[in-house]
Amino acid sequence: MKHCPTCSANFDDDDLGYCTDDGTPLLAGANPFGADAQATRIFADPPATEVFSAPRPTEYGAGTPPLVTPTPEPYRWANETPPVPAWTPPPAPMYPAVRQQQQQTTMGLLSLIFGLASITIGWLCLGLPMGILAIILGIVALSQVKKNPTQYGGKPLAIVGMATGGIVLLVHLAIFAIWIIAMIINAASR
Repeated sequence: MKHCPTCSANFDDDDLGYCTDDGTPLLAGANPFGADAQATRIFADPPATEVFSAPRPTEYGAGTPPLVTPTPEPYRWANETPPVPAWTPPPAPMYPAVRQQQQQTTMGLLSLIFGLASITIGWLCLGLPMGILAIILGIVALSQVKKNPTQYGGKPLAIVGMATGGIVLLVHLAIFAIWIIAMIINAASR
């Protein structure tokens, strides 16, 4: 006798090698999971059921707690100990979450704007005053960041604004020095 492991059919022909229904190779012996074998099989007792108590309400939101009716304790034998839950929820936070305050970067941004304006369009007009203003605003921004770094930010903006304003100031001072030297040479040649 042979049986098919897929469709659980039994075959009396010992010369047959494959199932005639689905083509699966046959195994020797009667099917242990057939209808007759299942009738006399004895199963083990099911595992014991564990009772969990209801979770406690969370205190995440402000206001009144949600309306939850308490569940009654199940009946127990007098000598039975109450079940211990496998998982306990984490405790509520002791303090409310602090909202991160956004840093002010106004002075650093103004320093960058005046520095870039002085180096790009400042050659046409007002390059020197915009360069000086960029340096002053950059110094103010850096002092604010140094005094209170949690409230003020924009240190890289202030540094770039001071650098571009300084380049414009140095170029204008060089042009002014060349102009003075040219005036002295012109006065000496007369």
